[in-house]
Amino acid sequence: MTQQRHYHPLAALRFLRKAVVVCLLPLANALLEFSLNALLTALRQDAALLLFLCGASSILLEASSWALDEAGVLRLRWAFLSKRERIIRGEALAALTIERPLFFRLLGASRVVLYPVGQPAKRAVTLYLHKEDAQELADRLMPVRDPVCHRPAGGERAALVVLGANGLSTLALTYLAIRQSRPFPLTAEAVALSRLNVLVRFAAHWLPAGAAWMLVLAGSLFGISLARSFVQTVHYTVWHTADQLGSRGGWLSRFEFRVRSSEISYADVRVSPIARLMKRWPVFVVAGSCRPELPLFVYRSGQEELFRELLPEFRMPPDTRHDLTHRSAVFFAPAGIPFGLCLLLVLVSRSVLPALTGTLLIPTAVFAVFLAGGLMGWLKEGIWLREGRFTLRRQKGVYLHCICVFHPDVCLRTFQSPWAARYQRMTLTLALPGQVRLKVRSIPVRDAAPYLNALEQKT
Repeated sequence: MTQQRHYHPLAALRFLRKAVVVCLLPLANALLEFSLNALLTALRQDAALLLFLCGASSILLEASSWALDEAGVLRLRWAFLSKRERIIRGEALAALTIERPLFFRLLGASRVVLYPVGQPAKRAVTLYLHKEDAQELADRLMPVRDPVCHRPAGGERAALVVLGANGLSTLALTYLAIRQSRPFPLTAEAVALSRLNVLVRFAAHWLPAGAAWMLVLAGSLFGISLARSFVQTVHYTVWHTADQLGSRGGWLSRFEFRVRSSEISYADVRVSPIARLMKRWPVFVVAGSCRPELPLFVYRSGQEELFRELLPEFRMPPDTRHDLTHRSAVFFAPAGIPFGLCLLLVLVSRSVLPALTGTLLIPTAVFAVFLAGGLMGWLKEGIWLREGRFTLRRQKGVYLHCICVFHPDVCLRTFQSPWAARYQRMTLTLALPGQVRLKVRSIPVRDAAPYLNALEQKT
């Protein structure tokens, strides 16, 4: 008989985190009365509510369990006022992640997220387990047999750190890359510390107070994001087997990512200004509703051996453009409207309040960068069919996403506004399992017809 196992006590925090809002109600009443007696009464009520919630959480934790039988079938059971069960088979999983933040490591816990095939993100299953149970569960549901591993070298790891940082830090990194005249060092923490000092000195001498603080804040966000990405890429390893891809790494916070090759929805090569400067391209893999934060790997221009080894079926979109005649201006609207407002404020401030002109130039420059990204999307965005696979380029912020769709279950949806119908243009949306949507805007109707016909022939 399969042994029932209990979750880690941290699982009770999910219930407490949602129910602790109830403790704010007595404090709100005390704030309205604004008296010491009301505050003491509210604190006593909060203590009673907190004890009740802790007791309910312990009962919920004791009544819930999970079990994994010899056939690799996971049975989850939750019970409190009502009983609920869920059965998950290993072959029905598209991806699996194991996360161990620093707080979890101190308590010997792991957070396991299971992504069933074809299910949206809200249907993903999150489990808080003991470290040994989490590893055993992953090895039983998605076993790794004879993996071929790749560990990035110094330059590759530096690229992984930089290109894995978030979008806010990318803007600050653009400024640093322009001013930097020597090659990018291999230690990310050295860049974060030394360049932050340069930003502080530059801001103190040349910019007014408001602009100086904004620039220092942007530099601080860059440093924090870069340090976080550096910590995530310590001991980073990419591996592949006959039927899986995966990665693992981390220093203070550890993670592991496993994805079934047959369930990969698409692979995404993200082209950003920093990627162009470094000539290194991050590759992200999406399976179902699982979208990892870090790229699976980073490859250098002209050295695609690892790319061909991990994703041999990937095809880049062709270096061609759709007809740009009467193409919609929707690409420029998200950044163009705030850019125009900021530019108008800059012109007005020159005569009304010159001290604010320098401060207003910073958001104007930020929106100008995003406007340049919109221009790139207006020029490059499109969809093509290469060797039986849908490939597309789509713009999002300052990133140009080069995507190759792997999953055979693709649904195409078209949309035409009255203006688009007049000029024979349409928006094409690819719907993939897991409620994943890929939208290509304002393409000619005559160019979209072959893709619709190809899909009809497949079905």
